[in-house]
Amino acid sequence: TLPPSPSLRDLLPYPREEREAWVSLHLSLKASLHLLLGEKVARAYDRLLRLELKNQRSGKRAAYPEAKSALLAAKRWVEAIGQAKRGQKVDLEGLPTAPHHVLPYAREIRAAASALGIPYGVLAAIVDNEQYGGDKALGLSRGVREAADGLAQGLAEVQGHAPLSRTLGLAQMSWEDALKQQDRLRLFGAWDPARPFPKTETEARKALEDPYLNLLFTASRLRGYFNALLGLPPRDTRLLDDPWLYYLGPAWHNHPLRAQNLETWEDSFHGFFKGLLYQVVLEGRWHLEGRTLLPLKAWGPGAQDPAPSSVPALTP
Repeated sequence: TLPPSPSLRDLLPYPREEREAWVSLHLSLKASLHLLLGEKVARAYDRLLRLELKNQRSGKRAAYPEAKSALLAAKRWVEAIGQAKRGQKVDLEGLPTAPHHVLPYAREIRAAASALGIPYGVLAAIVDNEQYGGDKALGLSRGVREAADGLAQGLAEVQGHAPLSRTLGLAQMSWEDALKQQDRLRLFGAWDPARPFPKTETEARKALEDPYLNLLFTASRLRGYFNALLGLPPRDTRLLDDPWLYYLGPAWHNHPLRAQNLETWEDSFHGFFKGLLYQVVLEGRWHLEGRTLLPLKAWGPGAQDPAPSSVPALTP
């Protein structure tokens, strides 16, 4: 059982009038998510926000140094989620997201997540986190990381093992963890029986360069985490749809020790909102222009409501 949530007002270190304004903003965001995505999502947001503020106060790792910054970030995410849900242009300006890395693989993300019975928004958020991090990394640029991946693959082929670059591909999945997914993938019927399962580091690395297989291995590892975290049997295959998975997935994929300690940091805090956004976005078709997502309309028979006829309909 979870400890009781602290009072929101106790987590907001501001004068009374300012504090009440921030409480009002939080409640309005919670109400908006309730209307957009349902009560369970609204409660998951409330849980995340309180966790972030509690971490700020206690000195644990947090995504932001102060409460109002976290609330303003949440506001921007909820605005974008609302735009997507209404089928409007989605303004992503100022949000730490990389949809240009996610949208080209929408089909593979949906298929891999569905094969393991988890929300595809969770998997999309992980891809976004990893690729966004690769784009902005200063110490290890994307080009350097890709060069390291290539060098590691060559060493693995020659020596059977590479001492560097242990994660690779769309979701930066570990080749060691990929080799451990055989039983679960076969349990879910998610592995093509005609395809030999990787047995060595070299084979695992080659498999992880395939976008769909990279996502499938990642989804399988996530499913193992989720079953354990939700208290389910290891071989449980039921469909999982708890909105708290949008926090747990990005958090446990990125840094299991921090996640176990209920810390909040950039990948886990923003990952939650990315998951909600992509769960909406990947239901449709979108075109990215700069930092704006534009909905694509389908044309053809049955794709839209017919125009009202100027001739009155006669019913016998």
